[in-house]
Amino acid sequence: MTTSQDSSTNTTTHDLSWCIPFDIDSSADASTYSFLSSRTTNTAEEESIPREIIAEEVRSTRFQAELERPIRIGTFNGQLAFLLCFKFSFQRLSHGFLKRIQMATIGITFDDAPSDLTAPSKPNPSVVRHHPIEHQGAVSTGTVSYHNEVNAQVSSIPNGPTIGTNFSMEVSRPREGRLVVHGVTSGRRARNRITWTVEEDDVLKSGMPREAKMALVVNMKEGRRFSAHVIVTAHYAFNRGLIAKMIPVIGKSHDPLYFDPAVLRDIAQKQTQTGLDGRPIAENVGPIEGIALSEYTSFPDQ
Repeated sequence: MTTSQDSSTNTTTHDLSWCIPFDIDSSADASTYSFLSSRTTNTAEEESIPREIIAEEVRSTRFQAELERPIRIGTFNGQLAFLLCFKFSFQRLSHGFLKRIQMATIGITFDDAPSDLTAPSKPNPSVVRHHPIEHQGAVSTGTVSYHNEVNAQVSSIPNGPTIGTNFSMEVSRPREGRLVVHGVTSGRRARNRITWTVEEDDVLKSGMPREAKMALVVNMKEGRRFSAHVIVTAHYAFNRGLIAKMIPVIGKSHDPLYFDPAVLRDIAQKQTQTGLDGRPIAENVGPIEGIALSEYTSFPDQ
């Protein structure tokens, strides 16, 4: 008995696509090159002011996370708080099955990181707001067809002639799909970790958006230096399941980002330091409770 299954879809709506190239060179010896870029360590300045770009390279593919400037400093429930905006982007070279990401997980963990390594530990900063919490993209529709064929053969005597019969059946069913983004916070003593999952539209099968902007608010009881460790994993090509969870595409080879509130507040007050693009490094925004985080992301309120 043999069974075969074919599927096809006809879509009626379109969504953004975010495709990740993954090249397989059968003539190359995998032992002669590194899949991830070399380790990046912080400069003396970056021990207080977080760097903007975190990037990794997998052969011809560039995975990038950017902490957008300015860093916004204010208060949340009367405590010191930071509004941080992250942008995640990948190169796009092909829509092929082996060159698109079906799902990605973005994790950012904030930890207490005093400049004085002998200082007693304090509670970690907490992620008190984030966006998106849950975003569902435009619905795409399609028709999935299943074709089943059964071949049965019967012999009346051993090694004798056989009589064969074929049965076939085809069923078509409507199907809906959409891009889904979901963010949750976690942590033991404080909710110091934010995790977003991004899943492609499984009808369009077009990968994820070219660019994903997320925003969050992190606050702390004391103005001590803290760190942010960014880890991104992706399911694409043969990088799936447990392998995808164990090998990040961003964050494995980089020092954490460090935020020194005293230094950043001084920069925001004086407005004397800017990045290469002319944007200020930090700015004061006052109370953050009333700020719509969706305005700083690529996912509008729903």
